[in-house]
Amino acid sequence: MVYKQMLVRVPKNLATRLERAGKDLHQSQSHIVAEAIRFYLAERADLDIALERLRDPNAEWVSHDQVKRDLLGD
Repeated sequence: MVYKQMLVRVPKNLATRLERAGKDLHQSQSHIVAEAIRFYLAERADLDIALERLRDPNAEWVSHDQVKRDLLGD
């Protein structure tokens, strides 16, 4: 994997928490930040898909009551 160095400014309290997490997890701060970015981008991609489906005028919807009946067998 090819890496690119980046400079990021964060609030001091966040930097302190990152330093502590690195020590507790025995991981570099770079590793933790990279994992956090990967997680964020994956979650953001899921959100984009959900929003796309929400905006789809042809989408089929299931009511809350129907989901409860289906799950609980009522």
